[in-house]
Amino acid sequence: MNFKKIFLSIGICLLAFNFTFALTIAPAKIEFNVNPGDEIRFSIYTRNDGEVSGEFYSIVKGFTEDEGGTKIWVENAPEIEWVKIPQKISASPGETIEVPVVINVPQDAPPGGHFLAIGFGTLPGKQRGSGLAIGVNVLSLVYINISGNRIDKISISEFMAKKVYFDFPVKFVYKIKNEGNTYVRPTGEIEISNIFGKLIANLRVNEKEFQILPGKEKVLENEWSNNFALGPYKAKFNIYYGLNQSQNLVFNYWFFMLPIKVISIVFVLIIFIVFILPRLIKKYNEYIIRKAMESQNKNYSE
Repeated sequence: MNFKKIFLSIGICLLAFNFTFALTIAPAKIEFNVNPGDEIRFSIYTRNDGEVSGEFYSIVKGFTEDEGGTKIWVENAPEIEWVKIPQKISASPGETIEVPVVINVPQDAPPGGHFLAIGFGTLPGKQRGSGLAIGVNVLSLVYINISGNRIDKISISEFMAKKVYFDFPVKFVYKIKNEGNTYVRPTGEIEISNIFGKLIANLRVNEKEFQILPGKEKVLENEWSNNFALGPYKAKFNIYYGLNQSQNLVFNYWFFMLPIKVISIVFVLIIFIVFILPRLIKKYNEYIIRKAMESQNKNYSE
């Protein structure tokens, strides 16, 4: 039996399958602020980007994420029971289907953040995850904030930056921990000013608008570059978060700029002034004195 041909045939079939079935979903992310007992109604739009008509099966999961923002799917999240969505849809190539979704928030739902992934896949639930077939899944992320005893709290769990920089860029790496019970999306700015209080630069916090789920941490980075800087500088962090970004975390970080090029030039000048210039002056004076004496001796001889 020719195993190479068999494996090649299987590979070609898998590639054909992946190219045939393709899905797109919108919106990619939805957010709701609700009360216990509320009913949430909205639509998601699923498009068949494949080459053939197909049936697509609904998927509902909970999710959390790691420090890098990679989603971790939770198959048994209690919020799954809140969701009503058609179990199956059919779509022709290029067709977009509007799918109604209803989420019934229980009266006793705990306050804070709840997170769902809702969408469609090419495999029925029984085949999904079995490893016997390859499917295509697309999911919308649904962030639900339930009113009540909402706790908005963040902290800087780790901060990495140098006290002295010899060249640009100046890099700040800091880890924000969400200590509350709902997700946060930190925003704000880092104001960099010199020792005289003059504002030199303004950096944006969380430019990619990452969200941090309860109990999770996320690493954020900022860089500052300039043509020239020398001396002490202050970086003032103004970080906003919470409902309507009404909470504020402020802290300062001082650092010193000693550009290596400037230091090298100053060092060379010091060496020249302290060691070389005096010798040159001495030799010049000796030359002048010698010439003067030679001239005087010549006059005497005449």
